[in-house]
Amino acid sequence: MRTTLEIKDALMRTIYAKAREEHHSVKEVVNELLEYGLHRVSGKKDPWECPTYDLGGIQFDYSKAWELVDAMEAEAVAEKLELRK
Repeated sequence: MRTTLEIKDALMRTIYAKAREEHHSVKEVVNELLEYGLHRVSGKKDPWECPTYDLGGIQFDYSKAWELVDAMEAEAVAEKLELRK
């Protein structure tokens, strides 16, 4: 639907900047901002929430990562040498 609005210059500059940053059209940014604002005023939650997952505790001591890399490389070289026999 088309309509005409008078938007303050400073606000319009902000909208243009946001559109440039997000690589969206001004129309998309205005619609997104209006939708967001209306949901906040009405008290509705945003339709999408980022899911979170428990990945467990620390399973590896990263302070000794290079030692593990060296050991794995040495193991791979030994396997290659063994295959050449």
